[in-house]
Amino acid sequence: MDIPQSGKKWYVGNRFLNGILLVCMVLIFVPAAGQKPAKPTLYKVVYTTKDHVATPYRAKTDGDIVGEVLTSQVYEVIDIEGDWAKIKYKGGEYYLWKKRLVKVDAPDIVASPWAKEWFSYNGVYIGNAGEWSGVSDDWTKPVTRAEMARLLVVDIMETIYGNWAVKFSLEGVVQSKEQGFFTDTKDFYSDRLAYWGIIPGGKFNPAGTLTYDEMTTLILKLMAYDYNRNKRGSQLTKADIAGFGIGGDKGTNAKCTKEQAKMLCDKVVLWNNEMSRLIGAKSEKNSRNTGTVYMCDGIYTIKTMLGKKPNQPHLFVNEAGKVELSNSQKQQFKITFKKGALNMNRRAMSLFTIQTMDGKYLGTSGTPVNGSRLIAQKEEFLWWIEYGPSEDYQFTNFIEDPNNFHQILNVSAWEITDGTPIISWFWKHGIGSDSNNCKFIFDKVK
Repeated sequence: MDIPQSGKKWYVGNRFLNGILLVCMVLIFVPAAGQKPAKPTLYKVVYTTKDHVATPYRAKTDGDIVGEVLTSQVYEVIDIEGDWAKIKYKGGEYYLWKKRLVKVDAPDIVASPWAKEWFSYNGVYIGNAGEWSGVSDDWTKPVTRAEMARLLVVDIMETIYGNWAVKFSLEGVVQSKEQGFFTDTKDFYSDRLAYWGIIPGGKFNPAGTLTYDEMTTLILKLMAYDYNRNKRGSQLTKADIAGFGIGGDKGTNAKCTKEQAKMLCDKVVLWNNEMSRLIGAKSEKNSRNTGTVYMCDGIYTIKTMLGKKPNQPHLFVNEAGKVELSNSQKQQFKITFKKGALNMNRRAMSLFTIQTMDGKYLGTSGTPVNGSRLIAQKEEFLWWIEYGPSEDYQFTNFIEDPNNFHQILNVSAWEITDGTPIISWFWKHGIGSDSNNCKFIFDKVK
């Protein structure tokens, strides 16, 4: 480009200034080395609806309810779209009605990175310890003896047996005193532990702390008490606890932190659930013709509870790889136990894969939402296979997505004709109409 001599000085100077401006803009938008990323935007769910204990969420703002999150918990919000807040939840992105949330400046809970990974099963936002102020619950701090007592009673025994059994039917090993066992507390949970012979009476010292070794010793005593009650399975051992993979300092004099204590309780619940599953499956070996309660590895046919027994339609994979009902073909499927896990309410789940005999996995394409078709695919898919009662004495099971709570496989439109699709749909246990279209019967072949 030819520039007049009179304008050359202006042109060169202008290009120089533009270059400086461009460099400045780049520096503004490029973060400095080592600079911490911005903290996430956090909201707490404070309201629910009349028909939901938890708070429902949707995959689309104008879509159906596809799951629930815990109320009174903090979640990371990545966007506000009109009346809706888009949240991060268990690896997915979903929408909550904005009026059910309030913005907060900090999470309720902080923990160590190793602990955060484990406790992600409930989907709430847990911050890194040391990065937030104004936090109400720091799980990296030593657990108190009062907190220990509550964890052992509620997070272990009530989770396994229920609140009523803990209060009224789990017998003690020592005679109960009318005024309680302790001189410095009237706490129910410490009283239960004394009643079961786990801790001695006298002075409890509820504000005191305990070491990691002391915490594990109390857990071993609690599970020994439980074993001596029913004499089923095997006792929990130190080797079992060592295999739990608890992080943090576990040295001889190390204080047990709250995150260690809570994870120990979680792992004990899963250990107990797995032991019960294996014991139950062994006892059912000779009664497989009416379905199964305690699922174990094997080859099964799967049929819907709908229709008249014993000739109820079976699950069948058609030529397009989609799962439907068939009244004439009994396709076999390989069931394999993969792992135990906890759902958002700390209920123990046994997770399985369901495969065709040529190795394809029954699953959905992406996260199950209302209307997701059950298909045979190459990608592994885990299902929570949960026993469900039946009014006609058949042993039935729900097949649920373990991450998208209340997304359950069912027979579309309650039909039993050939070709009826098997789909996933949001279903609230105990609410609404009958659930027989969600119940499936697993008959073991071998």
